[in-house]
Amino acid sequence: MSGARVIVGVALLGFAALAYTAYARQAQGEGAAPPEEGGGVSDWLDTSGLGDIGAEISDLVREVDFMNSNNTQSGVSVDANVRAFLEVIKRCEGTAGQPDPYRVCYAYSHTVQNMADHPAVTGEWTGVRLSDQQCAGVGLGPGCVSTAAGAYQTIKPTWLAKKRQLGLPDFSAASQDAAAVQLLRDRGAFNRLAAGDLAGAVSAARREWASLPGANYAGQGMRTMAQVAAWYQDAGGTTA
Repeated sequence: MSGARVIVGVALLGFAALAYTAYARQAQGEGAAPPEEGGGVSDWLDTSGLGDIGAEISDLVREVDFMNSNNTQSGVSVDANVRAFLEVIKRCEGTAGQPDPYRVCYAYSHTVQNMADHPAVTGEWTGVRLSDQQCAGVGLGPGCVSTAAGAYQTIKPTWLAKKRQLGLPDFSAASQDAAAVQLLRDRGAFNRLAAGDLAGAVSAARREWASLPGANYAGQGMRTMAQVAAWYQDAGGTTA
Protein backbone atom coordinates (compact mmCIF):
# COMPACT_ATOMS: atom_id res chain seq x y z
CA MET A 1 0.00 0.00 0.00
CA SER A 2 1.35 3.43 -0.87
CA GLY A 3 2.16 6.01 1.81
CA ALA A 4 -0.88 8.06 0.81
CA ARG A 5 -3.18 5.06 1.06
CA VAL A 6 -1.74 4.16 4.45
CA ILE A 7 -2.57 7.67 5.67
CA VAL A 8 -6.10 7.45 4.25
CA GLY A 9 -6.57 3.98 5.66
CA VAL A 10 -5.32 4.91 9.12
CA ALA A 11 -7.47 8.04 9.17
CA LEU A 12 -10.59 6.09 8.20
CA LEU A 13 -9.80 3.35 10.66
CA GLY A 14 -9.43 5.93 13.39
CA PHE A 15 -12.76 7.47 12.45
CA ALA A 16 -14.35 4.04 12.27
CA ALA A 17 -13.04 3.07 15.67
CA LEU A 18 -14.33 6.28 17.26
CA ALA A 19 -17.67 5.96 15.55
CA TYR A 20 -18.03 2.34 16.54
CA THR A 21 -17.15 3.13 20.16
CA ALA A 22 -19.73 5.92 20.27
CA TYR A 23 -22.34 3.71 18.66
CA ALA A 24 -21.65 0.87 21.06
CA ARG A 25 -21.88 3.16 24.07
CA GLN A 26 -25.14 4.64 22.85
CA ALA A 27 -26.56 1.21 22.16
CA GLN A 28 -25.49 0.00 25.57
CA GLY A 29 -27.14 3.01 27.18
CA GLU A 30 -30.37 2.22 25.35
CA GLY A 31 -30.22 -1.38 26.41
CA ALA A 32 -29.56 -2.57 22.86
CA ALA A 33 -26.59 -4.39 21.40
CA PRO A 34 -24.32 -2.98 18.66
CA PRO A 35 -24.81 -4.56 15.24
CA GLU A 36 -23.61 -8.17 15.13
CA GLU A 37 -22.90 -8.30 18.85
CA GLY A 38 -19.54 -9.91 19.40
CA GLY A 39 -18.36 -8.71 15.99
CA GLY A 40 -16.13 -5.80 15.09
CA VAL A 41 -15.78 -2.78 12.85
CA SER A 42 -15.88 -4.91 9.71
CA ASP A 43 -19.44 -5.99 10.56
CA TRP A 44 -20.83 -2.53 9.86
CA LEU A 45 -18.23 -0.42 8.02
CA ASP A 46 -19.08 -0.35 4.29
CA THR A 47 -16.06 0.24 2.05
CA SER A 48 -17.53 -1.30 -1.07
CA GLY A 49 -17.72 2.02 -2.91
CA LEU A 50 -14.11 3.02 -2.41
CA GLY A 51 -12.47 0.82 -5.06
CA ASP A 52 -8.92 -0.38 -4.46
CA ILE A 53 -8.48 1.86 -1.42
CA GLY A 54 -11.68 0.43 0.02
CA ALA A 55 -10.36 -3.10 -0.42
CA GLU A 56 -7.14 -2.20 1.35
CA ILE A 57 -9.02 -0.46 4.16
CA SER A 58 -11.19 -3.56 4.52
CA ASP A 59 -8.03 -5.63 4.96
CA LEU A 60 -6.83 -3.23 7.64
CA VAL A 61 -10.20 -3.33 9.36
CA ARG A 62 -10.22 -7.11 9.43
CA GLU A 63 -6.76 -7.09 10.97
CA VAL A 64 -7.82 -4.56 13.61
CA ASP A 65 -10.84 -6.72 14.45
CA PHE A 66 -8.63 -9.79 14.65
CA MET A 67 -6.09 -8.12 16.94
CA ASN A 68 -8.82 -6.54 19.08
CA SER A 69 -10.53 -9.85 19.80
CA ASN A 70 -8.48 -10.12 23.00
CA ASN A 71 -5.40 -10.53 20.80
CA THR A 72 -6.02 -14.25 20.78
CA GLN A 73 -6.98 -17.00 18.42
CA SER A 74 -7.82 -20.36 19.94
CA GLY A 75 -6.39 -19.07 23.20
CA VAL A 76 -3.03 -18.22 21.63
CA SER A 77 -1.60 -14.70 22.03
CA VAL A 78 -0.90 -13.37 18.55
CA ASP A 79 1.24 -10.41 19.60
CA ALA A 80 3.36 -12.57 21.90
CA ASN A 81 3.87 -15.22 19.23
CA VAL A 82 4.94 -12.71 16.59
CA ARG A 83 7.33 -11.00 19.00
CA ALA A 84 8.76 -14.37 19.99
CA PHE A 85 9.24 -15.37 16.37
CA LEU A 86 11.04 -12.12 15.61
CA GLU A 87 13.44 -13.01 18.41
CA VAL A 88 13.87 -16.46 16.86
CA ILE A 89 14.82 -14.88 13.53
CA LYS A 90 17.42 -12.72 15.26
CA ARG A 91 18.87 -15.78 16.95
CA CYS A 92 18.89 -17.75 13.72
CA GLU A 93 20.48 -14.89 11.79
CA GLY A 94 23.14 -14.41 14.47
CA THR A 95 22.26 -10.81 15.30
CA ALA A 96 20.66 -11.34 18.70
CA GLY A 97 23.98 -11.68 20.50
CA GLN A 98 25.40 -8.41 19.21
CA PRO A 99 25.40 -5.15 21.22
CA ASP A 100 22.80 -3.71 18.83
CA PRO A 101 21.21 -6.31 16.52
CA TYR A 102 19.64 -3.56 14.42
CA ARG A 103 23.05 -2.25 13.33
CA VAL A 104 24.58 -5.58 12.24
CA CYS A 105 25.70 -6.10 8.65
CA TYR A 106 26.27 -9.44 6.94
CA ALA A 107 29.14 -11.49 8.39
CA TYR A 108 29.59 -8.80 11.08
CA SER A 109 31.58 -6.89 8.49
CA HIS A 110 30.22 -3.48 9.42
CA THR A 111 28.22 -1.73 12.13
CA VAL A 112 25.57 0.62 10.78
CA GLN A 113 26.19 4.21 11.82
CA ASN A 114 23.51 6.10 9.92
CA MET A 115 20.05 4.75 10.69
CA ALA A 116 18.34 7.12 8.26
CA ASP A 117 18.10 4.23 5.77
CA HIS A 118 19.52 0.82 4.88
CA PRO A 119 23.33 1.11 4.83
CA ALA A 120 23.47 0.00 1.19
CA VAL A 121 21.10 2.87 0.40
CA THR A 122 22.94 5.56 2.36
CA GLY A 123 26.19 4.30 0.83
CA GLU A 124 28.09 3.73 4.05
CA TRP A 125 28.37 -0.01 3.27
CA THR A 126 28.23 -1.74 -0.10
CA GLY A 127 27.82 -5.36 1.01
CA VAL A 128 29.99 -8.48 1.09
CA ARG A 129 30.88 -10.69 -1.83
CA LEU A 130 29.61 -14.24 -1.38
CA SER A 131 31.32 -17.47 -2.30
CA ASP A 132 30.46 -19.01 -5.64
CA GLN A 133 28.65 -21.80 -3.80
CA GLN A 134 26.50 -19.33 -1.92
CA CYS A 135 25.73 -17.41 -5.09
CA ALA A 136 24.71 -20.59 -6.89
CA GLY A 137 22.56 -21.57 -3.91
CA VAL A 138 20.34 -18.54 -4.43
CA GLY A 139 20.35 -18.81 -8.21
CA LEU A 140 22.96 -16.11 -8.90
CA GLY A 141 26.21 -16.17 -10.80
CA PRO A 142 29.72 -15.87 -9.33
CA GLY A 143 30.61 -12.60 -7.68
CA CYS A 144 27.20 -11.85 -6.18
CA VAL A 145 27.07 -9.57 -3.16
CA SER A 146 25.00 -9.78 0.01
CA THR A 147 23.61 -6.52 1.36
CA ALA A 148 21.91 -8.22 4.31
CA ALA A 149 21.73 -5.75 7.17
CA GLY A 150 19.90 -5.13 10.40
CA ALA A 151 18.38 -7.42 12.99
CA TYR A 152 16.64 -9.52 10.34
CA GLN A 153 19.44 -9.35 7.77
CA THR A 154 17.28 -7.69 5.14
CA ILE A 155 18.85 -7.23 1.72
CA LYS A 156 18.59 -3.91 -0.06
CA PRO A 157 15.94 -4.85 -2.68
CA THR A 158 13.66 -6.39 -0.05
CA TRP A 159 14.12 -3.40 2.23
CA LEU A 160 13.27 -0.94 -0.53
CA ALA A 161 10.11 -2.88 -1.37
CA LYS A 162 8.91 -2.94 2.25
CA LYS A 163 9.93 0.69 2.74
CA ARG A 164 7.70 1.71 -0.17
CA GLN A 165 4.85 -0.57 0.84
CA LEU A 166 4.74 0.55 4.47
CA GLY A 167 6.02 4.11 4.11
CA LEU A 168 8.90 3.44 6.50
CA PRO A 169 10.74 6.65 7.44
CA ASP A 170 14.13 5.20 8.40
CA PHE A 171 16.12 2.09 9.31
CA SER A 172 15.30 2.30 13.00
CA ALA A 173 14.43 -0.72 15.13
CA ALA A 174 10.72 0.08 14.81
CA SER A 175 10.96 0.24 11.01
CA GLN A 176 12.95 -2.98 10.82
CA ASP A 177 10.41 -4.74 13.05
CA ALA A 178 7.54 -3.48 10.87
CA ALA A 179 9.26 -4.71 7.71
CA ALA A 180 9.91 -8.12 9.26
CA VAL A 181 6.29 -8.49 10.36
CA GLN A 182 5.14 -7.59 6.86
CA LEU A 183 7.45 -10.24 5.44
CA LEU A 184 5.86 -12.75 7.81
CA ARG A 185 2.48 -11.73 6.42
CA ASP A 186 3.71 -11.91 2.84
CA ARG A 187 5.04 -15.42 3.33
CA GLY A 188 1.96 -16.69 5.17
CA ALA A 189 3.84 -17.17 8.44
CA PHE A 190 1.88 -14.54 10.37
CA ASN A 191 -1.37 -16.51 10.22
CA ARG A 192 0.47 -19.65 11.25
CA LEU A 193 1.78 -17.88 14.33
CA ALA A 194 -1.71 -16.56 15.05
CA ALA A 195 -2.90 -20.16 15.11
CA GLY A 196 -0.01 -21.26 17.32
CA ASP A 197 1.52 -23.34 14.53
CA LEU A 198 5.26 -22.87 14.99
CA ALA A 199 6.30 -25.58 12.53
CA GLY A 200 4.01 -24.12 9.89
CA ALA A 201 5.40 -20.63 10.50
CA VAL A 202 8.96 -21.90 10.11
CA SER A 203 8.04 -23.71 6.90
CA ALA A 204 6.54 -20.52 5.47
CA ALA A 205 9.19 -18.08 6.69
CA ARG A 206 12.21 -20.13 5.65
CA ARG A 207 11.61 -18.96 2.08
CA GLU A 208 12.64 -15.55 3.38
CA TRP A 209 15.29 -16.44 6.00
CA ALA A 210 17.78 -19.09 4.91
CA SER A 211 18.92 -19.74 8.48
CA LEU A 212 15.57 -21.28 9.46
CA PRO A 213 15.32 -25.09 9.56
CA GLY A 214 14.65 -26.71 6.21
CA ALA A 215 15.65 -23.75 4.05
CA ASN A 216 18.46 -25.80 2.49
CA TYR A 217 20.17 -22.99 0.61
CA ALA A 218 23.62 -24.13 -0.49
CA GLY A 219 26.38 -22.58 1.57
CA GLN A 220 23.96 -21.17 4.15
CA GLY A 221 24.00 -22.34 7.76
CA MET A 222 20.71 -23.51 9.25
CA ARG A 223 19.47 -23.85 12.80
CA THR A 224 17.66 -26.94 14.04
CA MET A 225 13.97 -27.10 14.84
CA ALA A 226 14.87 -27.97 18.42
CA GLN A 227 16.82 -24.74 18.72
CA VAL A 228 14.00 -22.74 17.19
CA ALA A 229 11.40 -24.29 19.49
CA ALA A 230 13.52 -23.57 22.57
CA TRP A 231 14.22 -19.98 21.57
CA TYR A 232 10.57 -19.42 20.71
CA GLN A 233 9.42 -20.70 24.08
CA ASP A 234 12.07 -18.70 25.93
CA ALA A 235 10.84 -15.55 24.17
CA GLY A 236 7.25 -16.15 25.31
CA GLY A 237 5.83 -17.86 22.26
CA THR A 238 3.12 -20.49 22.63
CA THR A 239 1.67 -23.21 20.43
CA ALA A 240 -1.89 -24.41 20.08
